[in-house]
Amino acid sequence: MNCPKCGEELNLLTAFYDAPYAGRILITTISCSCGFKHSDVFIGEFKDPVRFTLKVDKSNLFAKVVRSASGTIRIPELGLAMEPGPASQGFITNVEGVLMRFEDVVEMAKRWNSDDEEKVRICEEILEKLKAVREGEESVTLIVEDPFGNSTIISDEVFMEKLSQEEASKLKTGLTIVDIVGEEELMSLKENLEE
Repeated sequence: MNCPKCGEELNLLTAFYDAPYAGRILITTISCSCGFKHSDVFIGEFKDPVRFTLKVDKSNLFAKVVRSASGTIRIPELGLAMEPGPASQGFITNVEGVLMRFEDVVEMAKRWNSDDEEKVRICEEILEKLKAVREGEESVTLIVEDPFGNSTIISDEVFMEKLSQEEASKLKTGLTIVDIVGEEELMSLKENLEE
């Protein structure tokens, strides 16, 4: 595979790992001498769709958060959501790390909208709230949902529930699916392969 930045051949490193609570995962890193690098974590199995809910306070800022590439993370009180897209990456961090990721995105939105006083004000309010939560002065709800069941919050205080198929179908997966043949063509192709 060639580097999208310079065209040279990429270096690929892969490792399988049996992660507690997550199961078998594949960790990949592709890199190039020009500085291009991309890492990702792939979960090796699909499970039932789930939702984890944690009331965040100073006692659980270090609870582990595993977000697969198909996981959605929300903080409903602040209207924040991290949803998967085609370039979505999985990660393992803690609650404080998730809050900091949201802070980085809100800071970026604040810069992009620097000429709109109202949007800057809203961004500043959200940043103040996130900082207060990280400092243990306030509390928010952290929700992690995954239609493939591969994301989690590891804490004794977390509430876990299975999602219905209807709820799971409304979540983004981050997967790009291309339908190249219709159902009849697919069945015909399958029959031909079995012969």
